[in-house]
Amino acid sequence: MERAIKILTVLVAAMLALAGTAREARATLVSNSVEKDGIEYYIQADEAVYNLGEEVEMLFRITNWRDEEWSISGLHPIRDIFVEAEEGENFNQIWYWTWNKPGPAGPVVLRLQPDESVELDGIWPQIDLKGTIDPIDDTSVSPGLYRISGVCHPTDTSVAVDITIIPEPGSLALFMAGLALLNHFNKKRKS
Repeated sequence: MERAIKILTVLVAAMLALAGTAREARATLVSNSVEKDGIEYYIQADEAVYNLGEEVEMLFRITNWRDEEWSISGLHPIRDIFVEAEEGENFNQIWYWTWNKPGPAGPVVLRLQPDESVELDGIWPQIDLKGTIDPIDDTSVSPGLYRISGVCHPTDTSVAVDITIIPEPGSLALFMAGLALLNHFNKKRKS
């Protein structure tokens, strides 16, 4: 029994250290930008690491750094935020901002004066749309690596950041403690 307590103590200490490291990483805003022909495309997520089930706050901004007006036109949406899940060596789209934001039918024009920006912000509730807009087949995502991309469709320009989703630390600590106890009882049974 004394050995099990020592194992459990070590596991709890390790989990607390892991939670502290995750908390430091979580406080870090992640962002990226790309400039193309005097237009800056910027994407950010409010944290680099999220607990499973947390909402992910995202921002996609387009800024005109030119000396003259810039405009693009196309069918709605002309700008969007996508979330992709890492699957092997590839990323596959699982969510997009406009899925519940219907827009106008027909052509849309976006005009920006010099030094003017337009922003698109949203919250990803950590769900996989399963390729449809029907909420009945939506599922929660699993821990792993995810890519958030801001996309300007008419210019085919995108910018992305990666985030990590981890199991909720308390659940992970309980799971590890349970494994330690099972291991202890298995060793005791074999003796």
